[in-house]
Amino acid sequence: MAGLAIGVSHLVQSTRAGAGFGFQLVGLVIAVHLAKYPFFEYGHRYAAATGESLLHGYLRLGRGVLIAYFLIQIVSSVIGIAAMVFVTTALAQNLFQIGLDPTMWSALLIAAAIALVIIGRFRGLDLVIKIMVSVMVVATVLALAAAVWHGSVAPESYQGASPWQAVHLGFLIALMGWMPNAIEASVYQSLWVVARDTANERRVSLADTLLDFNFGYGLTALMAVAFVSLGALVMYGSGEVFASSSADFASQFVGLYAQTLGEWSRPVVAVAALFAMLSTSLTAIDASSRSLAVTQSLLRRQTPQSWERLQAAWMIGVGLVALLIIYAFRSRFTHFIDLVTMIAFLAAPVFAYLNMRVIASPHLPEDTRPGPAIRALAVVGLAFLIGFGLLWLIVRFGLLGP
Repeated sequence: MAGLAIGVSHLVQSTRAGAGFGFQLVGLVIAVHLAKYPFFEYGHRYAAATGESLLHGYLRLGRGVLIAYFLIQIVSSVIGIAAMVFVTTALAQNLFQIGLDPTMWSALLIAAAIALVIIGRFRGLDLVIKIMVSVMVVATVLALAAAVWHGSVAPESYQGASPWQAVHLGFLIALMGWMPNAIEASVYQSLWVVARDTANERRVSLADTLLDFNFGYGLTALMAVAFVSLGALVMYGSGEVFASSSADFASQFVGLYAQTLGEWSRPVVAVAALFAMLSTSLTAIDASSRSLAVTQSLLRRQTPQSWERLQAAWMIGVGLVALLIIYAFRSRFTHFIDLVTMIAFLAAPVFAYLNMRVIASPHLPEDTRPGPAIRALAVVGLAFLIGFGLLWLIVRFGLLGP
């Protein structure tokens, strides 16, 4: 959960939120975590209770539902991986200072990720991700502690812009799109629960599965607030504006911390940022290809094991198309990130509703279904997602008038 979620939403969007509006958006970041919580929890709950992934649950809702998911997932996988690898390669290029083209960096990263997934399988990926997330959390906490000790760069009299204006609504939607992740990532998590049980050759209890999920989700929320705080302390009121190209963004991101906190912080921030994005890219490449392969296998009514032969092909195909997108958007980094995350937010109510349908299925044992509190939170969360989405569409297309 944390490895996949702590990436673009935190490193780029949360930092930009703090840099542009100080601490004003901390409440919104917490609110969107609460709004999306039930739908991610349902992914873990369903897999632990049934031994199946959410994809099996979608199929039980109807073959057309799974086909629709499959088509949407093909598109979202390509642009999602492109966005994640885009950020990762920019940070790697900045840290190692090797004269490689960003597209070449991206190709190397995707190839390494594919090799890790094929050779290490779930156990290898799980170990690598835990190491990366641990290093990232420690480095982020060190950077935040230093920023708090140093104090805000903004003058006491500084009055920044308010985010609660129609002109900023597009950014708010983009901020929430992958905060902490797109809701279709709940499918990935259900697949990993099944993979973990298969690797351990035993079913983990529902209580232990939800404990694992809650720890990861809580860590994700804390890291989001940490990155907003870093942006608010280091950049808010400084007069700096993030660059639109990926390489310039990465250099500026790390350089601002070094300039404010001292040169000692440069490697700490660079490592925290790179490991956050590496863990996200690795998990996304595995998860997206895994979900596409399993979906294709289910639609073809093949045996449960047959999807493993498809995963490598999907990783290569999605990776190649992602490289083309990276090349096309190499000089429009922030615009591309905003576009991807906005699409994810507008699609969120669809996946939220599907997860609510699946978790209410008679196939789920009665004693494993969510209680009234989380069901009520799901209704509120769905209304939150639909409300903000409709508000953006109304403002975007001028339905409120001049």
